[in-house]
Amino acid sequence: MIPDSMTVRLKLQRIRVVEVVVDLTERLEIVVSDVHSLVTCPLCGCKTSKVHGTRRVRIKDLPVLGAKTTLIWLRRRFSCDNCGERHLETHPAFEGKMTRRLARAIVSDARQLSITEITRRYGFAWSTIMALVFTWSERVAEHRRKQRCRVLLIDETSLRRRHRYVTVVLNAETGEALGVVEHRSAKALRAFLAKQGHRWLKGVEVVVTDGSDAYRAAIQTHLSHATHVVDRFHAVRWFATGLIEVRRRIQRTGDKGERPAFDPSIFRSPYLQLTRRDHLSDAQYVHLIGVVSQDPELWHAWRLVQMLYGVYEANTETDATARIEEFVHKWAELPVPEFKTVLKVLAKWLPEILAFHREDRITNGRLEGQNRRIDRDSGLAA
Repeated sequence: MIPDSMTVRLKLQRIRVVEVVVDLTERLEIVVSDVHSLVTCPLCGCKTSKVHGTRRVRIKDLPVLGAKTTLIWLRRRFSCDNCGERHLETHPAFEGKMTRRLARAIVSDARQLSITEITRRYGFAWSTIMALVFTWSERVAEHRRKQRCRVLLIDETSLRRRHRYVTVVLNAETGEALGVVEHRSAKALRAFLAKQGHRWLKGVEVVVTDGSDAYRAAIQTHLSHATHVVDRFHAVRWFATGLIEVRRRIQRTGDKGERPAFDPSIFRSPYLQLTRRDHLSDAQYVHLIGVVSQDPELWHAWRLVQMLYGVYEANTETDATARIEEFVHKWAELPVPEFKTVLKVLAKWLPEILAFHREDRITNGRLEGQNRRIDRDSGLAA
């Protein structure tokens, strides 16, 4: 059969244009049908061409030359000669009340536009758009999870600040999100990992997380063979807590219970005190030394933090271990109480911290970028 001009315009496989009902500048309605007359019965698998009846189904399509396009599908109900059962035909180009290419365009727009804006643009209900995006995201996630993942990134983010937390799982090598799991508990992550299957889990060699005991428990259950690395950003934040607590104690000049009074120079330079030495300009360094040298404990705390920063500047795991030992000996010379928490963290997570040097200095940086997109998209969906 030679396709007519409208079939060429539609560019849909297995679709035959029967009639153009409305052909206006702003609106186009076309009656279409499937070119196949012989179908397979979904119940018994036999071929049949016996049509019991036909109904008209309105299918929305992408605009044609700026005109809103609706396809009126002559959907046939077939009767099987073998089993006698009846069934409605399906078509690979249609998905519900829209064409598959329109669904693909909507899902693509959902990355940049709010759901409300998409409903205005395409004329679908909010619930329809959300259901479509959810269905397609599940398909994509299922496809991604079937592929081998060597390096796994795991971190938490919030869809509603301090109210609704989720766990995000990412393939570090491809940058593809493998799943967004409700909650941030060991039970939730265990359920996700168990669902992937033994073969997929066996292919994971490296896992990067924050310092979460829940994630650690789930990894020990399902990924005990993999190397667990604590993300550098979270470890550095642990290191900085010692200096932060020392600064908070020292900068307060007023008595307890009175209106807070702070030493101006110490109070106004918190971020400067936490900056790595090699990231400071000469002027900043001179100013900082003048601030921290006012108190022996603050000066000692600043030097301790700089030593801990050096753990991640080490070239090898052996060098990093030596710097941690040097930090411990230096702390023992003047045991600042606020750094006891840091020492406990080091003792608890030392293997995961040092694994950073064995696994090509891998971090969760790629996942943090994904989390920012999730925060943005959750706002767009509102």
